[in-house]
Amino acid sequence: MTEHEEHADRLERELDDLEEQGDRVEEHIADARSDWESKKADDSVPGAAGEPSEVEDEPPPEQQYPAKGD
Repeated sequence: MTEHEEHADRLERELDDLEEQGDRVEEHIADARSDWESKKADDSVPGAAGEPSEVEDEPPPEQQYPAKGD
């Protein structure tokens, strides 16, 4: 086997590895999306239900609690 053939084989193995990693990432994304959708549908999960535009007119959390030492 020539040096070029060996290099081509290494590149093909690397390509196969990258494709497998990409497939795993796609699975993780699909799992995360499914998990998030189920949490949004569950009213007992704090912060997941509703649309951000529907949030009551409250100041942001950093304004709700005074800083220490002020």
